[in-house]
Amino acid sequence: MILRQKSVFDGFTYEFLDDTGTVVLGAFRHAWFSQAKNARLRIHATRDAAKGDIQMTLNGQAWRVRHLYLSRGYLNDIRYTLETGDEAIHAQVDVLGKTAGQRLPRIVMTEPISVELGTPRGWPKKRYAVTDSATRRPIGCIREPSAITLKRELLIEMPGVDLPVAAFLGIVALIARY
Repeated sequence: MILRQKSVFDGFTYEFLDDTGTVVLGAFRHAWFSQAKNARLRIHATRDAAKGDIQMTLNGQAWRVRHLYLSRGYLNDIRYTLETGDEAIHAQVDVLGKTAGQRLPRIVMTEPISVELGTPRGWPKKRYAVTDSATRRPIGCIREPSAITLKRELLIEMPGVDLPVAAFLGIVALIARY
C-alpha cells in the first residue's frame, strides 16, 4: 500500500493507494488543531471533539485516529488509537519518548499485534523496519520509494497484516518520524 500526500500545497491530506499507485483505497486528513482525549485545555467542545481527530477512510469504512498523553514532560509519551465511529478501539500504538540510549522515541504497537517500528535506516531514502516485539523477527517495513519527491510518499509493506492496522502504523510513522 502507498501513502501519498494528495497535493504539494496541502500537507494535511493524504491518500492510500494500492501497490500499483493507480487505485485509491482511502484517505486521511490531519486536524488543523489536534486535541488529546485527556487534554487539559479543550479547544474543541465535547460535541465537536471529532474536529481534533485525524479522520481516515479505508475501503469505504470511516475511522478516527485519536491520541492521549501517557506522561507529560520535556518528552511526552503518547498513545495513538485507531477507533471506529462508535469509539471502539481497533489498534493501539505507544510513542515512548523517554527511552534510555535512544535518540528517537520508540514506536510500539500493542494491539492487535505486538510490533515495533525501528529507527530510520538509509540515507537519503528512509526505511523503517517493522519487527515482532517478542521474537525481533522482521514482518515488514515502511519506506520512502525515492529520495527527492514533491509529495511526501511512504510504501507500507506489511504482508499478512490487516489493511487498516498497516495504514494506521503508517500514519503514526508519518506523525512521529517526520
